[in-house]
Amino acid sequence: MRALLAMLLVALMLSPGCVTPDEDRMILATTTSMRDSGLLDVLLPAFTNATGYDVDVVAVGTGAALNLGRSGDADVLIVHAPEAEATFLEEGHGTSRTIFAWNTFVLLTPEPMNGTLFDVLDTVVEEERCFVSRGDASGTHMKEQALWRAWSQDGRGDVIEDDSGVHPEGDWFLSIGQGMGAAITMADEKRCVTLSDLGTALFRADTVTLELQRYDDEVMLNPYSIIPLEGPHADQAEALRAFLMDEASTLIEAHTVSGEPMFTPGQP
Repeated sequence: MRALLAMLLVALMLSPGCVTPDEDRMILATTTSMRDSGLLDVLLPAFTNATGYDVDVVAVGTGAALNLGRSGDADVLIVHAPEAEATFLEEGHGTSRTIFAWNTFVLLTPEPMNGTLFDVLDTVVEEERCFVSRGDASGTHMKEQALWRAWSQDGRGDVIEDDSGVHPEGDWFLSIGQGMGAAITMADEKRCVTLSDLGTALFRADTVTLELQRYDDEVMLNPYSIIPLEGPHADQAEALRAFLMDEASTLIEAHTVSGEPMFTPGQP
């Protein structure tokens, strides 16, 4: 039943690339950005070789991953929304929360856009530039909403809150309810702006013509946490946490594109 529920949730959320869960194997509910960065393809085989434990992956947004944890349909989570993670633990879910790697969020734009982060958001709104939002309650979507709130609180403009979350109003704002890879593909095809984690942006750099724009603002930090859950595979989940905090550090640091690391092991 547990695996069936997980498969149904994956199907409903249209998450391509997920592994079919098996009741006898540990289920990792993780973000689409972690999957789309290619890092899991490096880490999980190494974990299996080191421990003998196999892992089935369900890749969804952070909000959906946390819900899989709440319902008992996952054994361990890898997510990147600190406030939502803290709430999850306060509710009594999860045995611990450990940041094991981090990168930053970036903007992907059709052409270079000068100025600060808020200056670029000003331009997007004022010129009604096409903006692709994941709109899927993922960690990236939560960060995007936090940016729009901060932009509005800085006196830059007004935002609304609806089924697509917090955002400026306008037909140029496209909420797609899909993962990071799909958002980048649509932004590239339609020549739009989108928010991405650095790892997926670098992984996709050779497949799209979007400009990667970085900002030093602390708000753009993007920590990834592992949260083991109580249940039949609790020992395996804890083993994965220990692996990510030790042996995996070298693998995380070595996961590069054109010599540039996608993630930094440890805490920011």
